[in-house]
Amino acid sequence: MRLSNKMQVSLLAAGILLAGWECWRHVRQGRELAGVEVQIRAEEQELESRRSAVKAAEQRNREVIEAEGRAGNERLLALMRERAAASRSASESAAQKTRTFGGALASALDSPDPQQVEKNYMRDQMRANLDVFFKFTKLSPEKTEQYLDLEVDHKQRDSDRMAALLRGSMSVADALSQRDEDRRQQESRRREILGPDGTAFLDSVADGMRNDAAQRLVGAIQQNMGGAPLSQEQSDKLQGLIKVEISAGSPDNTDLFRPPAEWTQIVSDRQQDVVRGAAAFLTPDQMETLKWLVAQDLEQRQQQWAQQRKVLGIKNGTQN
Repeated sequence: MRLSNKMQVSLLAAGILLAGWECWRHVRQGRELAGVEVQIRAEEQELESRRSAVKAAEQRNREVIEAEGRAGNERLLALMRERAAASRSASESAAQKTRTFGGALASALDSPDPQQVEKNYMRDQMRANLDVFFKFTKLSPEKTEQYLDLEVDHKQRDSDRMAALLRGSMSVADALSQRDEDRRQQESRRREILGPDGTAFLDSVADGMRNDAAQRLVGAIQQNMGGAPLSQEQSDKLQGLIKVEISAGSPDNTDLFRPPAEWTQIVSDRQQDVVRGAAAFLTPDQMETLKWLVAQDLEQRQQQWAQQRKVLGIKNGTQN
């Protein structure tokens, strides 16, 4: 196969990988959110029903108080005790039933039946989306099944870790350590299954995707340079710096549970690595523009991160 044909196949496989992942992610999130919303609505309705009962008891109590004030009936004490018991019951129920989105999502992720359905769905989607990849790497049927098992199990461990964090049964430090170890083991096992040729092909696809992402970011930076545009040499160097930053990996769901200051410092440090490297070949005016763009990017990331934490009910590193 000629080099150009190989490159076309590589790009096709990369596109399929990315499209498959996005499709799976959106479908999974849609199913999880729909289930959680139904559960939350049911609990809110139950709580509202109890609140209505309390209001009715309070109204009856007020009416009886007025009557007993005139008649001096000893039954007033019994009605007061009834009101107190109803109020206490409603409060206890509210404490038990009113759960955050994160708590409901943890229950959904922990449920065994949805887990098996999700695993089967992921496996079928991966098999379809990676068909070209499997053919190009010439994996045997046995190796293909091993690769699918590896990827599905990795996704399942991510879900289990997320559920444990939402429940509060795992510390953030333990979750981060477990995640990093899972990544190392997955990478080692993946290379073992694919062999040298398959691993080289996968690495080339991943490198091409990082290159494309870095090129898009440099293009966006160039559009904001105004009267001090980047030269081709500057663009190439900046693209190389950004590609290294992308290679370091983006924060995942586990990082949502880090303390805000810690998360911000990690993201900022990686951005500043690019800024410091760019100082060697950008002009002062270009550096000012780059610093401003980096600051804007950090602010946007912080807003998105805070919104994700809010949706999951996370506060100060723990589930709310």
